[in-house]
Amino acid sequence: MRIKRLLKRAVLQDRIGQGLIMAGPRGVGKHKFAIALAQALNCLNPVEEKSLPFEGDGCDVCLACRRIARGEHADVRTIAAEKQVIKIEQTREMSREAYFRPYEGRRRVYIIDDAERLNEKAANSILKTLEEPPRTSLIVLITSKPYALLETIRSRCQILSFAPLAADELEAHLAANFRRPPEETRLLARLARGSIGRAMEIDLGEYRAHRSAMMEIIEALAITRDTILLLDRAEYLGRKLERAEFERHMDILMVLLEDIFHLKLGKPAESLTNADIGERLSAASEAVTLDQIMNWVEGIEQLFEKMTRNINRHIAMETMLIDG
Repeated sequence: MRIKRLLKRAVLQDRIGQGLIMAGPRGVGKHKFAIALAQALNCLNPVEEKSLPFEGDGCDVCLACRRIARGEHADVRTIAAEKQVIKIEQTREMSREAYFRPYEGRRRVYIIDDAERLNEKAANSILKTLEEPPRTSLIVLITSKPYALLETIRSRCQILSFAPLAADELEAHLAANFRRPPEETRLLARLARGSIGRAMEIDLGEYRAHRSAMMEIIEALAITRDTILLLDRAEYLGRKLERAEFERHMDILMVLLEDIFHLKLGKPAESLTNADIGERLSAASEAVTLDQIMNWVEGIEQLFEKMTRNINRHIAMETMLIDG
């Protein structure tokens, strides 16, 4: 990973600076990375030790690394929003502490989570610390919206951009850190769209149950032409589900249609998000045209748009599934 190599080199050469912005989508591991950086800066084992897994990494086993991982180290602190906002009282306390020498480690590290939530006074209060940074302190601002930060803050920090992980990278991470069958790991990695956080939130049992219901709709549309099933599903989705649950079902339907679309374009079944039901998807793909797939996708997008105007979801679903 380019960012990891860059920071390792900076740690080894003592060129880490005093202000960093870690920017990227939610769930790609920015906070975890900031904690790993704090460990590398305060690890009790010298970074040049050849016995370390990688030069520039924390060892993960010394007292300092373990205390940082547990959030108990006196020199490493995460600052998070209180009631949706990071307040000036929080940043003033941080700025005062930053000018003191570390209590037990080599560097103080302040991690400001969701930094776009800094209110104006709080944001302005850290400017002086960033302008005249104490060499023994590091401020890391984590954000999914870097341009919501003050330009004066952005100009005083090095910005590190985190992209979503590739599916194979995320799959490898999940396989190394969580015990589950390989087919489940693979499905999670593709559903999460490059986000470790999203992968942790997905309930695969629930997903598969919803997916089964949505796959039956596709098969009724493409293969069996089962109008009774479609009317039943339209009533269930339109009347019995809360809006958030309805939207989750529609999102799954879109993922399934995307897989079928890729099959029509000649992509192999193993490349699909839902490769574990590749045979069912292939059968549906053979029964439909590209135009039909695009019409269904367009119908779902129009349904989402109409929902902002409080439409009758039941009637809209019937129209889409029966008349569409």
